[in-house]
Amino acid sequence: MKSKKLKRTISLVPATSIGLGAMLGAGIFVFPGLAGGKAGVAAVFSFLIGGIIALLVAACTAELATAMPQSGGGYFFISRTCGKFWGTLVGIAQWIGLIFACAFYLVSFGEYAISFLEELNITWNASAKIFSFLFTALLLIINIIGTKKVGSAQNVMVISLAVILVGIFTYGLIVFLGLEDQKVAFSAIAPNGVSSIFTTTALIFTSYLGFVQIANIGAEIKSPGKNLPRSLIGSVLIAMFLYVFIMLVCTISFEYKELNKFGETATIEVARKLLGGWGALLAVFAGLLAALSSANASLISASRGVFALSKDQLITKRASRVNGRFGTPHIALFLVALPVAIMLIRSELEVFAEIASTLHLIIYAGICLAVFRLRSKNPTWYVPTFRLPAAKIISTIGFISCIGLVFFMQNASLLMSFAIIILTLIYYLIFIKRKKIKITHPDPPHIDLDVLNPNVLIPIDISKTKKELPLEILASIPVSKVLLVGYQETPEQRRSDQSKQQYDEAGNKKLSAVLDRFKEASVEVDKKFVFNHNVINQIEEVIKDEEPRFILKLKPFNLIEQIVIPIYSDSQISKDLSTTIYKINSSAPKSVKVVIFESASEDHTYQSLRESVREQFTTLNIAVHSTEVFDLEDLSPKEYIKSKVQSSDLILWPEAKTENHDLLFDLISDAEKDDIPAPLILIVDPKSS
Repeated sequence: MKSKKLKRTISLVPATSIGLGAMLGAGIFVFPGLAGGKAGVAAVFSFLIGGIIALLVAACTAELATAMPQSGGGYFFISRTCGKFWGTLVGIAQWIGLIFACAFYLVSFGEYAISFLEELNITWNASAKIFSFLFTALLLIINIIGTKKVGSAQNVMVISLAVILVGIFTYGLIVFLGLEDQKVAFSAIAPNGVSSIFTTTALIFTSYLGFVQIANIGAEIKSPGKNLPRSLIGSVLIAMFLYVFIMLVCTISFEYKELNKFGETATIEVARKLLGGWGALLAVFAGLLAALSSANASLISASRGVFALSKDQLITKRASRVNGRFGTPHIALFLVALPVAIMLIRSELEVFAEIASTLHLIIYAGICLAVFRLRSKNPTWYVPTFRLPAAKIISTIGFISCIGLVFFMQNASLLMSFAIIILTLIYYLIFIKRKKIKITHPDPPHIDLDVLNPNVLIPIDISKTKKELPLEILASIPVSKVLLVGYQETPEQRRSDQSKQQYDEAGNKKLSAVLDRFKEASVEVDKKFVFNHNVINQIEEVIKDEEPRFILKLKPFNLIEQIVIPIYSDSQISKDLSTTIYKINSSAPKSVKVVIFESASEDHTYQSLRESVREQFTTLNIAVHSTEVFDLEDLSPKEYIKSKVQSSDLILWPEAKTENHDLLFDLISDAEKDDIPAPLILIVDPKSS
């Protein structure tokens, strides 16, 4: 069975690298001077606090991303959870926030370009803005042309530069403090007071904006239930460690007033003090490339957001046009690069950084709120493969932290940010509110929604004395409707209407207790009777009319310990199967055993069936705990479940397209005869009914 979806080719390490590549950009070179100048050595705590808030948001993002592995980031999650109003507000805030972030990085690039020339003893009398403008145009051209390897190359480049920088600082620090017996530069932890820690956190939070990039490639990550949360949270932890380390070295090397004087080039001066001219040259070169890389990442992300807004008709449709020659969203890219170029006229580094942080903090608060809302409402379509422990508590703390941090921004940054939000609100009221735009929730690519809310058929042989029917398994499969089919085989010469007169009253009495139990559980239930000499054909007609997704034959049981799945055909391996196991396991995880039956006469082999099972189950992070293999000529699937399953097993039998319903009814009949000792769930293939 070959999947037509995007292939999951990105493992844990590359996924983590993508997040790190976006975070370890200009921030690691520009902010140490700005932050150290404001808070002194206490800026270390600012990076820690910012990292903790980012971790809370990353954890919430991980849950949303495994439920909605689509591009669009926070805009997509919030619009699909809260509708077009919040979608418009967040989408435009994300767009403009990334424009400010991109402008911040390009201003930093210009400053580093001048510093790089100075290190080479080259005099440059013109403004640094020229470099910023030129490279804005260069990034636009590169992204329109669409060089596919730019993203991967920049991630490798930034991570390599960060490793080199940490190596230089570590070596230089050992030399500085050890061999030369130097003393630390600071005398007070927070020279400007405790409040400076939080105002500095607000300033540097832009450094942590990159981890959401991982969510944009969720559909291509291997084992997303495990690797998405690990890469999101892991990338933030690594970035936090590096930021704290660099900040600590800077504040040990220079007093906070000196760092404030150095500003965005403080890292260069620290490297110069630790290792001399070569250290400074390498640091400025690293900062130059990192600023360019971060600007490029922001440009790409912002253009994707514009593209998503356009596709949802929240801005002009032209923005979602794709260049016919290069296959890139050229108009969306222009709608990012042009305002960035205009903003470069005013090189307000701190204001740019804080506006970007403010708008993203509002978006991140929305992400946390989306998790809280979805967990409270639990809609059928929301099926994350990673479920955040204590999700409501963590999302609440994340929401409060993000909103609280906003109020530590500078007044100018706050006023501009809220002005953007008010203008967006006016835009919504004038242009969007009256439009008949319906933003619907996404259909989970790894889940069959019909399986989550199915019609269930339970056949009961009313000719036998029935014990109380155990309905515990229905708690694991929320049902839309249950149909009880009471059946009894009659002599061939007796007409159906005669059988109905004879058995109808007795059948109603036998099913009354079962019906009462369903009503107590608030489950919609209906009943039908089949009295015929050919019961199988009659029940098959009922299945065609009612279209149930499951047929249940339940035995009394104390505890299900294992799900046993007989696989003898490729067509059994489907979203129906994986969704059913996921739903059963979501309440109380159980081990999964797959029993594969291979045949020399069939095209499939044991290896191909096992690989198909693994590929299908991986999307929902379902682990197969054990596998058995049998030759169909030696042992049939039906014979296996008669002889080898235990009463604590749950048999999950998906119907194969190559079979017909007779096999299913043979199993029902065997279950009624007590030949099958375990409860049985039959997944009906709707195409074959």
